[in-house]
Amino acid sequence: MTSTMKRFRCWTNGDVRQTVYSDIGALPSDADAVFLAAHTPMVVSHPKGEQLPGDSSDERQVLRALQAAIGDPDRNTLIAVTGESGAGKSHVVRWVNANLDPDPRYHVLYVPRAVQTIRELLRRIVNGLPGGGGQDLMKRVDAAVGKTTPAELQDRLLEEMRLALTWTLELQAVHKDEDPEKRSAREERNNLLGEPDENGKRRDGLADLLVLPQVNRILLRPGGLLHNVVQSIFAQTSRRDEQQERFEDADLPLRAPGVRRELAGNGNLRVLWDQITLDPEPALRLLDEALRKALPRTIGLHDHTGETLNLLFQRSRQALRKQGRELVLLFEDLAQFGLVDGELYDQFVIQPGSDMAPLRVLFAVTEHRYADFPETVQTRITHQFKVDTFPLEDRDAFVARYLNLVRLGRKNVEADWSAVRSTGGRDWLRNACDTREEGLPCRFRSECHTGFGTTDIPGLGKVGLYPYNSIALRRSLEARGPDATPRQILDVCVSETLVEAEPHIARGTYPHEHVRERFDFKVQYGKDTLLGGRIGDEAERLYRTLVIWGDEDPLLPAVVEAFGLDNGGPRKPGASPIVSPKRREEPTQVQPSPLSDLFQWQNDERLPDRQVNLYRDILYRLVFSRLDLDQDLFHIANDQGALIINSLFNRQSFDFGSDARGRSAGAGKLRFELRRRAEDIRVLIAGRWFAEHGHWLPERGKWLWPQGYDPVDMMLSLEERLDHWAELVRTAFRRRVGGRDLASAAVGTRAVALLAAGAAPGQLNHVGAVLNETAEAVMRSTPGWANADSTAREVLRRIPATDLVGQLAAVRQGHTGKPQLIDAAELEAGLQQVLCSPAAHLKTVVARYADAEPVVAKAARDLLPAIEAAAENFLAEVAAAVEVLATGLEGQTPASVARAAEEVGRRALASGLFSPRDGWQAFTTALERLKVLPADLPLDWQPDLGESAAQEALHIQHWARKAVVGAQALEVVRRTMAATRLECTRSGGQAGDLDRLSATVRRKLGQLEARLQELSTAEAKDG
Repeated sequence: MTSTMKRFRCWTNGDVRQTVYSDIGALPSDADAVFLAAHTPMVVSHPKGEQLPGDSSDERQVLRALQAAIGDPDRNTLIAVTGESGAGKSHVVRWVNANLDPDPRYHVLYVPRAVQTIRELLRRIVNGLPGGGGQDLMKRVDAAVGKTTPAELQDRLLEEMRLALTWTLELQAVHKDEDPEKRSAREERNNLLGEPDENGKRRDGLADLLVLPQVNRILLRPGGLLHNVVQSIFAQTSRRDEQQERFEDADLPLRAPGVRRELAGNGNLRVLWDQITLDPEPALRLLDEALRKALPRTIGLHDHTGETLNLLFQRSRQALRKQGRELVLLFEDLAQFGLVDGELYDQFVIQPGSDMAPLRVLFAVTEHRYADFPETVQTRITHQFKVDTFPLEDRDAFVARYLNLVRLGRKNVEADWSAVRSTGGRDWLRNACDTREEGLPCRFRSECHTGFGTTDIPGLGKVGLYPYNSIALRRSLEARGPDATPRQILDVCVSETLVEAEPHIARGTYPHEHVRERFDFKVQYGKDTLLGGRIGDEAERLYRTLVIWGDEDPLLPAVVEAFGLDNGGPRKPGASPIVSPKRREEPTQVQPSPLSDLFQWQNDERLPDRQVNLYRDILYRLVFSRLDLDQDLFHIANDQGALIINSLFNRQSFDFGSDARGRSAGAGKLRFELRRRAEDIRVLIAGRWFAEHGHWLPERGKWLWPQGYDPVDMMLSLEERLDHWAELVRTAFRRRVGGRDLASAAVGTRAVALLAAGAAPGQLNHVGAVLNETAEAVMRSTPGWANADSTAREVLRRIPATDLVGQLAAVRQGHTGKPQLIDAAELEAGLQQVLCSPAAHLKTVVARYADAEPVVAKAARDLLPAIEAAAENFLAEVAAAVEVLATGLEGQTPASVARAAEEVGRRALASGLFSPRDGWQAFTTALERLKVLPADLPLDWQPDLGESAAQEALHIQHWARKAVVGAQALEVVRRTMAATRLECTRSGGQAGDLDRLSATVRRKLGQLEARLQELSTAEAKDG
């Protein structure tokens, strides 16, 4: 045998499996010794029934209530033990059975909540009832079930339910004392049954809905109530309170498509289905009724001839009455009889008499099932005892009893129990710590009790907590929560913990990683503080032990030895020796440390949303404050600069991974990973401290400085990380805006828009002019260029060129903080390139700045196709206009031609010879346009074949639209002169006056008259 506690176990997993049963139904009926050995007194209240003198508050009062009724020949006694699932109701009944001494005055039928089929349950009842009989009943049951498949029996059960709804279930009559709620429920139930026809068969009721394919399929589905009921007939199942006992919403196709379509031909059924979908509860309860009627017939319990369960009970009570005895029924779970409970309830109602023995019934049932009892049964309940939701006054003692039980083992417990029953003794259970080694104390008792602790248990003395200690047991119970039931505690704190611990202790790997899920793992300190630089799997195991068994204090030697822990182990280079955190009393004015959530996150718990948001905000503000982009004339506090920086870097850039809540950074944004690594934890702690204090002086903190962390190291860690992140942000920003390129792109795009709106290139030869120039005073566009002109003007209104220059290329001074001086050198150079190749500039902006500055990129993307679409037609229009002007003016200025034409027109108007008579206004308008038409228009212009049409169209906009307008005006003058000449010719003598007038004009204008004559002659020929 080992001489140290290293890898010591005082239990085996076989003993755990044979002694620990969280489900009382799984505990064999002959295992009273195991049951009593682990029994812990319950907390039981007594809400209904006569209080007996000297009643306690535990299960003993239930036993006394049962015993007190024995001997009363005139009344039955019904005792209900109620409570929530897992509270220990069945445990109370089992305890009463174990402590109810044999007595000739009564016959006991005890039905445990064992793992069994319905047939086995019925056979147990039949065999346990005195009076004989029952063979015929069981033959019918075996015949009904024996040669039938589960699927076939399920179909038969559903068909029997239809028959019950159609024929068997009776309409409820009016009750004289019913209130409006009960009346409404009765009427709803009767309506669901349908209306009887001339033969008494109900139609258009719930029975007819059961044949619908959708309803049929969902009722017969695997895992549904009917499926589970049939399985309980064929296969052994462990009864649990949480198992489905009645129909639920999921047992009807309330939201399945096609049901109303199936009912299209039956308006009554369609209305009924609509009512059910709105409120399915009445229909579900009626299905429960039908199932209780149908199951006994399906499995052969009910027959028009022969034995029934009800008849067997009556025979037994009659036989016992003749013997002067009573029938005691103990049911660990009354819900086992849920589908045949009509037979049982009938017996509860039948009072004893001269031929019928009294019943003493004790049963366990859940609260909701108790509330559903028929009124005839409710009114006959003698006592109700309620097991509290958490019935354990001393949870440590509860666990310790089971620890003692598994150490003793089932074989030893049963032997001791058998011995004491034969001698009539009482104190029979041993303390394994005191008797482990052939009646002598365990060789490690002193060391183990000192290192792991004990719990005092009446009748046993000090029971060791190993492999727990008081801290670990507390953490295990706290992990289960304050409302944990005995069943939950047994499952996790005893069964699962011991079964997992045994092989891991043997291998020297306990506590293993999975242990953290079994215990509350809240911590007060960072992992580095406890491990002092230790790394590797053994360091992680030591850390788990320090937290769970030590509350982050040094471990006792027995714990270190038993678990085979290594207090040495490899360390990180330069790590300081481990220093256990010294507990210190917090000054009253110091707030509690806010770092607990962060430490829990380090230990694999999720970081709450509010904490994720808090740390993100802190880190964002600290990084933003040190970007210093103003040094490069980039201003990011507001406007366009703020939009650009936010598109790259925001609070979500700090990525806590999928194990922390909160949104992550979107596509295109910087992302800085923060994980559970020790170095990241240090940065988060340091960031929070500095953000909330502004200094690195632990003694001046609002909350306690986290122990185990050096202020200087923390400051340097934070500074290094913040500088690194800030540089990444600066680099990304510079890359996004391209230095001055983005501002230059905005200025250039505005310059192109001004060109497209008719501005002269000479007006745009420097950045200031581009930013200040508007298109308001520029001549309106020609029809062929109208869409491009409109787009350009919209771009000018929309593009934030001035803002971008101020944000990305300007010095800000003075108290206003507004841009004062533009860094124009790069912008001017870029502008000259734009003016040379405006269309090429737009293409570059579209390709490069879609992400960096979507407004500028969209402006370029809108403007470029508008220009390209209009360019060729516009150039053709300009070419035609230039030809008209060059030919028509013949070297004369537009203004001189206009004045000469005006004089001719006025003389003709005065003589009544002006034509067309309604054309004077158009004529004078055209003359005014010619007068203002520049004399220096390039009438020798030819398109530059080396440029694209778009480039050429933009370069000539400033004069081309004037040329087009001038050509149109000259055409109006020409047509007017021709029409007037023709009018003079038709007017006879007056034509001579016109000829004399023309001669005078010719002398004044030289060659102009000849040209006018030519124009007039050409017009006359055309006419």
